[in-house]
Amino acid sequence: METIMISTILVNICIGCFASVGLTTAISMIQSIINDHKREKREQEKDKRDLEYHEKRMKDFK
Repeated sequence: METIMISTILVNICIGCFASVGLTTAISMIQSIINDHKREKREQEKDKRDLEYHEKRMKDFK
């Protein structure tokens, strides 16, 4: 009877550990997706500013 109780406790601990690892991985993936989206948006805005600056410089150059 006592071994069944110890086994149950160990199984619950293992399930809790795997759940924690899974949750941590999921949160990390979500943060990566959000940061990639923000970085892509910043890069697009930077490219747009660079193009506008280049066009202005070429216009001033002539």
